[in-house]
Amino acid sequence: MNTNTPAALRLGALGAAALLALTACGNDAGDDTTAESNGAAENGAAADGAEAVTIAIAGEDPYSYLDENGEPTGATVAVAQEIFGERMGYAVDITEEPTWGNLIPGLGAGHWNVVSAGMSITPDRCAEAAFGEPELVYTTAFLVEDGNPHNVHNFDDLSEANINVVAMSGAVEAGWMDDLGIEYSTVDTPDDGIDFVEGGRADVFALTAISLQSMAGDMDGVEVTDSFAHEISVGAHAFRLEDEDLVAEFNEHLAELQDSGEYLDLVSEFGFTEDEMPPSGLTAQELCEEDPAELTEQYLED
Repeated sequence: MNTNTPAALRLGALGAAALLALTACGNDAGDDTTAESNGAAENGAAADGAEAVTIAIAGEDPYSYLDENGEPTGATVAVAQEIFGERMGYAVDITEEPTWGNLIPGLGAGHWNVVSAGMSITPDRCAEAAFGEPELVYTTAFLVEDGNPHNVHNFDDLSEANINVVAMSGAVEAGWMDDLGIEYSTVDTPDDGIDFVEGGRADVFALTAISLQSMAGDMDGVEVTDSFAHEISVGAHAFRLEDEDLVAEFNEHLAELQDSGEYLDLVSEFGFTEDEMPPSGLTAQELCEEDPAELTEQYLED
C-alpha cells in the first residue's frame, strides 16, 4: 500500500458549502445545522444536490485501504458504497485515516460521520461510538520470522516468551494483551507492524489473520501463523453516538444485503467467506453490553 497517497479521496463532488458544513460537523459552530429526515445530521450537501456522508477508512487490507492508484477499496468500502451511495442516495466522501487510534476520536470530534474499517465492537468503543449490526467475524494471527523460531501460536505462548511484540495502537489485540499482562509496543499502522518484524525490530506482530495473510502472506523472510480465536471479535461500521436514525436506516439495508446473500458477494472479492459471517442472532447490543467471555462461549464454542 502506498502510504504517501493523499488521505482524502472525493467520491462525491462537494461544493464549498459542503466543506464548511463538514468542518463544523459535531462542534459548537454547527448550531444552525438541522438533521435531515433520513437521519444524517450535519452531513453537508454535494454540488449535485445529494447529501454527503463522510466516511473514514483505515489502511488495512482487505478491509479498507487505498489501492496502487490511490483509490479507496476493500470489503468494508464496497459495503459502504453500496449502502450509503447506491441504496441511501448519499454522495460518498471517503477519507483515509491511516493511524488506527485516531478513527474513533475523529468520529467523536465530527471529522467524519462513519468509520468503515472492519472495527470490532467492544464495550469500551461502544461508550464512544454507535455501531451497526455485526458484519464480519475475525480471528487473530501472528507475523513472525520464517520458521516461527520462538514457537508462538497464541497469546498464552506470548505470556511465556521473552520476545519483542508489537500491536496496533487501539486495536483489540492490544487490549487483549493488556488484560493478559503481556508486554508489547504499539505501532500506528499495519504496514509499520509488518516493517518491524521484517526488519528484525520485533519478533511478533499481532493482527487479524486475514489482514496478515493479505498484506504479508507472500513476503520473504516472514510467515503468518495459523489463526486462532482468543475472544469473539466481530467488526461493523461505527457511527457518531447521536446519529441513531442513520444507524437504523443503515441496519435496514445491511439486513437486506445479508439476507439476500448480496453481502457475501460484495466481500468475497476481498477474500472473505461464509466462515467470516457473524453467528445467527448475535447483535451489536450484546457485543456492547455483555461479557465477551460469555459471548465467546455462547457463539464460538457451541
